[in-house]
Amino acid sequence: MKVFAWLFFLAFFYFRVMKYKYILFDLDRTLWDFQANSFQTFREMYETFELGKLCNASFDEFYLQYKAINAVLWDMYRQGTLLKEVLYVKRFSLTLEYFGVVDCSDLSRKLGDFYVLEGPKKTGLVDGARQLLDYLQAKGYPMYIVSNGFKEVQNEKIKTSNIDSYFKKVYLSEDIGYQKPNRKIFDAILADLGVSGNECLMIGDDFAVDIVGARNAGIDQIYYNPEAIKQELQPSFEVKNLREIMNIL
Repeated sequence: MKVFAWLFFLAFFYFRVMKYKYILFDLDRTLWDFQANSFQTFREMYETFELGKLCNASFDEFYLQYKAINAVLWDMYRQGTLLKEVLYVKRFSLTLEYFGVVDCSDLSRKLGDFYVLEGPKKTGLVDGARQLLDYLQAKGYPMYIVSNGFKEVQNEKIKTSNIDSYFKKVYLSEDIGYQKPNRKIFDAILADLGVSGNECLMIGDDFAVDIVGARNAGIDQIYYNPEAIKQELQPSFEVKNLREIMNIL
């Protein structure tokens, strides 16, 4: 009986250690603290261009309106109905127009350039991110980034925040030609790695984009859900803090 119990323990331990051989990470809001870094960049932009005077709006009013507009435009971009170059500028021109600023194409472009240049210089990481990466690296897990973000921005974020050494490769939707949650981006990654979906694990914060996308491609998922948002579907795993993942892997 003791021998059976010991063999069962070894089999369980082996399965837990060996089940996932490749770890796929989303970047924004999962590792790179998009909310804090974006807020800081926006504050600098708001003051540099004196947008409060121009728009007769507080920083919070301007920022909240921008976020609402940007979310709609990003959804259009993911669906392939809006070009990146248009998104760069339109999210600012629509925000300025909302506050009554007309003939703002030149300013909108300047704001877009400022945001894209200065944002990636911010180095804030999500709480527990570096500790988790150190842990997974020490365990020998090959790690990869899978992101929908613009390549000139995402690559700079990864380098500036000093997490580039953790990852074997960065997969960006712009390079692959498909965006999460389209399963084709995951299929392309699996083909490039030469592995099957059940050998991989996707970690991300966006349920519709990261979790459902990976699930549709046959990849298990860890839903990083710090706000405990309820979802209709059940992810493979769910955590409120990245450190909890060390109890899974």
